[in-house]
Amino acid sequence: MPGLTLDGTRLDYRLAGQGRPAVVLIHGGCCAGSDWALQAAALERAFAVLTFDLRGHGRSDGADGNLSIARWAADVNALVDALDLAPAVIVGHSLGSRIAAEAVWQKPANAAGLVLLDGSRTLGSQAATVSSPAVAPPPDEDRSLAAILDKTIGPFADAAVRARVIATMSSPPEAVMWAAARALEEWDRDRADTVFASLPADLPVLAIQSTYHDKFTPRRSFVRSTETSPYLDGLRAALPSLQVVVLPETGHFSMMERPEAVTALIRDFARAVREKESA
Repeated sequence: MPGLTLDGTRLDYRLAGQGRPAVVLIHGGCCAGSDWALQAAALERAFAVLTFDLRGHGRSDGADGNLSIARWAADVNALVDALDLAPAVIVGHSLGSRIAAEAVWQKPANAAGLVLLDGSRTLGSQAATVSSPAVAPPPDEDRSLAAILDKTIGPFADAAVRARVIATMSSPPEAVMWAAARALEEWDRDRADTVFASLPADLPVLAIQSTYHDKFTPRRSFVRSTETSPYLDGLRAALPSLQVVVLPETGHFSMMERPEAVTALIRDFARAVREKESA
């Protein structure tokens, strides 16, 4: 696969398809660009689609370098600029939703739209601030990496999806895992309010949500499409143009569990952005 070298760090990427706006797909922490394989294969029939491995992840270099939301977002913008994809629909999953928002904040001209796939807010805003006995994990709970990943995936994924996610998320060096967790909490605490409040008021934004959790609330899947959460309520307050779609009975990796639904939502969103841009 081709690569782009930034400050001595090679980023592995894949660009396929044609058509505007381009769609940039950003994976989550300790994951890989291949998480988006089903979306990329479908979307590239109508759009240019960029997938890549974040710095320190997958086939990209930089595991021992600067791993932060700001650095990853700058890498996104560098790829968009180098490949002449602006303005693009920027899509991010989980940690990638923060990176996507930060990338748009850093360079609004690069974004035609923003899609947040099962993002969250661990700290600040309306997230829980103290632990409650009703939600605190039992003291004898299994805290192994396998158990943590299994709960992150959720109860609805089939065996193939579960095995794929566990294999991918178990592969980064431990330093990358800790860096991703630290970057997520720091951005939620120090940057989220500023970034979301400063995004262009007319920027189309779509939140596709299937789960809720915060620092003190174990992840749970929504059971009804009409549910909301403190995270979604906070987004609604900050983003006037926000659209929300809830996928019930779906785990955190909805692009793998319900690929057709997620692909259709991104496709329809990108088409609406194109119509808006051409009007």
